[in-house]
Amino acid sequence: MAISKHNLNIQVLRAVAAFLVVVGHSVHETEAISALVGRPAVDLSFVNWGFGVDIFFVISGFIMVYTSVDLFGRPGAWRIFLARRLTRIVPLYWLLTTALLIGALLAPRLLNVPIGDWQHVLASYLFIPSFRIPGEIRPVMALGWTLNMEMFFYVLFAGALALPLRKGIAALALVLVALAIVGMVFRPEQVQLAFWTQSIILEFLFGCLLAVAYLNGARLAAPVAIALGALGFAGMLRIPGFDGIPGFDGQAVLPDALRWGLPALLIVAAAALLPSESTSSRMTMGLVALGDASYSLYLAHPFILRPFRNLWISLVGDAAPLAAYVAVAALVATFGSVLVYRWVERPLLRRLQARKRPPSALPRHVPNQAPALP
Repeated sequence: MAISKHNLNIQVLRAVAAFLVVVGHSVHETEAISALVGRPAVDLSFVNWGFGVDIFFVISGFIMVYTSVDLFGRPGAWRIFLARRLTRIVPLYWLLTTALLIGALLAPRLLNVPIGDWQHVLASYLFIPSFRIPGEIRPVMALGWTLNMEMFFYVLFAGALALPLRKGIAALALVLVALAIVGMVFRPEQVQLAFWTQSIILEFLFGCLLAVAYLNGARLAAPVAIALGALGFAGMLRIPGFDGIPGFDGQAVLPDALRWGLPALLIVAAAALLPSESTSSRMTMGLVALGDASYSLYLAHPFILRPFRNLWISLVGDAAPLAAYVAVAALVATFGSVLVYRWVERPLLRRLQARKRPPSALPRHVPNQAPALP
């Protein structure tokens, strides 16, 4: 089956979202380099580089509905759905988490924060929110906080599959809105409840509703889609006195689901609802390939940035501005993560999928349905 233009657009957007996170972390690395080489760190704090995560959450809601539309109302649909998601998410995440734990045993000085006790390690493997350090709810591999949120959404979505599509999405919407209201009004202190009631959980709902609109035939003219996408990307710029971040005065005026989730929705809507076309450029297909590798890019890039930072300090030092480091490091991390996808993630996925089918039923190509995360 030929892949639709809609799917190409979403894959390209996944590549863009993951690359935003990589650039943001590359910029952050310049603070450590600056202290050692005497060059000024790169300051791009006017951009919310974590905005890529918001895009991914909206994409996730969209993809879950789009790929599971035939499961709604079917007996046992929740088992099928969760089996697919666990097969897709768990292997690479557990592998890299284990690699990080081994690295912590061999070279603990390379870590920015301690690993934590065995309960925290176990919670990390089970996708249960837990304090890494006081006040910071992150797993052993810090980026996995998004997977903790994804997994919680998957459980809720699996429950919604017991109902027909419209009723299931309506029930899911009620639960997600209720959770966000509890978080904003009551501000619970219990760690799991505090994590699961963050307003960003509504970003999954935005994606689900967008998918329903798409399935009902909603489309955008190209000029409108371009305008919406541009407006959405403009929304990733921070506003002094409005967003309440370090370096700016004031507190955040809007909850994250509105401040960042709505611009992310505009971007995903522009990609998803753009009319289909029969041809695609080589650049587009290259970005699609990077979108296929976006899960590896999101999880693996910190393992590449840290040693590359040390290599840069040793070989380049103060001979080049740190903006050059950001550009080179982001490209190196991207290339290395693509190799992780080709040599680790994709073989793991194929092997696991092969165990679930008789040999005669194996497809010649295993489609990539990575979670919409970095």
